[in-house]
Amino acid sequence: MKKRLITLTAMLMAGALVAGCGAKTPGETPETGILQETPSEEGTVEKIKVATSINPIDEIVKIIGGDRIETWKIVPEGSEAHDFEPTIKDMGRLTEVDLLFVNGLEMEPWSEKAAENSGNKDLKIVDLSEGLDLIHLDETDPDHDHENEESHDHGEFDPHIWLSVDSLVTMAEHAKDELTLLIPEDESYFLENYNTFREEALALKNDYVEKFKPYEGKAFVTGHAAFGYMTRELGLVQKSVEGPFQEGEPTPKTLEDLIGFVKAEGIRTIFLEEAASPKVSETLARETGSETVAINTLESTGELLPTLKETYEKVLESFSN
Repeated sequence: MKKRLITLTAMLMAGALVAGCGAKTPGETPETGILQETPSEEGTVEKIKVATSINPIDEIVKIIGGDRIETWKIVPEGSEAHDFEPTIKDMGRLTEVDLLFVNGLEMEPWSEKAAENSGNKDLKIVDLSEGLDLIHLDETDPDHDHENEESHDHGEFDPHIWLSVDSLVTMAEHAKDELTLLIPEDESYFLENYNTFREEALALKNDYVEKFKPYEGKAFVTGHAAFGYMTRELGLVQKSVEGPFQEGEPTPKTLEDLIGFVKAEGIRTIFLEEAASPKVSETLARETGSETVAINTLESTGELLPTLKETYEKVLESFSN
């Protein structure tokens, strides 16, 4: 027994010497902005599982949760969140988590029913849209059909909140608060991840607000109205054929009016969303002699700040053409 203890002690001391060579200071923040996990004498901290609905929500929660959590994104890449239907397997996996983070604003109309059908009475749905300055559908979709509103399961507001940096910061704060309630011993860790993200996000926003100042009020044209929060933040105007939920075919008058607007303003670029059908944007571009450029709404895939920066650059380039 004593021989085993001596051997184990020697192994631990040797391991500590090896780890010390070139190791980072415990708690040092890497380039990702998320704190690294620091092994303890008891081993690495067990990750807590949480569920998320769509890509931007998953990205936010992973940034704040870092190495303390493991996320399960319910809506797979390439699927449309609004029309998604959870499977029986999904219901079963919801029994393994205490938190389900969602975007809200009827982006996930299936979430409450899925939580109920899972039978997990301890499951809490966390709506990250709470407290945000929302854009009403009438502001992005003038032809919104109020008469048939009851036949649709969308709400009153544009749900694409994650395309605003200010909104992302608030959503990240909500995620921080909920994860702290779930794992209170890691409060300082979540707070530091949040502060790092907030600093990086606001720096990005402030940089591009300045770059877009010469183009204040200029129109940004897409196939569907997914960029209202982004254009509001940058001082631009969003013009789109379809509304935020891409419901139904655009009326001939809507398309005709937009074609006239694009021609009158001399707009040379029509943006199409990478995860959406290109048909509408391509039709508009063909009718106006413009080019199409793909951009990512982040709904299905992509990292938050790098993708936003890429979109900003594409819009700036289109304005200079």
